[in-house]
Amino acid sequence: MATDKSVMAVIRAARPSFRNDHDKAAFVVHATFLSSGYLLTATGPQALSDDALSHPSTEEVSVENWNQLDQEYAFVYVNPEKVSNKVLVKCLVMNEKLLIDALKEGTSDPAHLEICVRDYTIANESSNYSEQFKNLEQLVRRLNQDILAKLDSSSTSSSASNPPRSGSREARQEIHEPPVGFGGHGGAPIHPSGVIYPPVNPVGDSDLFPGPPAGVYPTWGDPGTGGSMLVEATEAR
Repeated sequence: MATDKSVMAVIRAARPSFRNDHDKAAFVVHATFLSSGYLLTATGPQALSDDALSHPSTEEVSVENWNQLDQEYAFVYVNPEKVSNKVLVKCLVMNEKLLIDALKEGTSDPAHLEICVRDYTIANESSNYSEQFKNLEQLVRRLNQDILAKLDSSSTSSSASNPPRSGSREARQEIHEPPVGFGGHGGAPIHPSGVIYPPVNPVGDSDLFPGPPAGVYPTWGDPGTGGSMLVEATEAR
């Protein structure tokens, strides 16, 4: 996860020009993603194109034109160490607030965070970037918890929700394991009333293998399925 120190290091290395305090807060969002191992693949108008998430290119681009849009910021990232899916991050200006949404490719539930810009920025044009921010540690912590951590958890839950592959042991058990009460593996099925119903004879009635008489529980697993009747038929002959 990012820290306030790593985020400030990214800001100083990039040396961005800020038009206003919303620019400062939006760039902290960007710097937090870079500090967490993400690579920037699109920004500005390119990040809002129809194929921004589905485009196969994962080449890193510069942050140029990142604040070209009016009242809105957009970034597309990919993290090669954690996820293969791209992430679209949009920051929308709403009066004194900045609404931050991060949507991972293949999902429909974005991670969301709303911040008050004046709680984290200082209105001055000092060349020292540390003098243009306040409570930076708190802001980075909120971004870690409400945005980055949720993106990571969505990857985990998505993997856990996938059904077993057809060749896996779990899948084979689901397909081939006989139900309880069939073939003598789990005993006879029990009706909710408590009455025990014998299972259906899997061989079928015939002259050689007749079914059990009424009220007689068939013996499963004996050679011949009803072997005593087979012996009587042989002796009679």
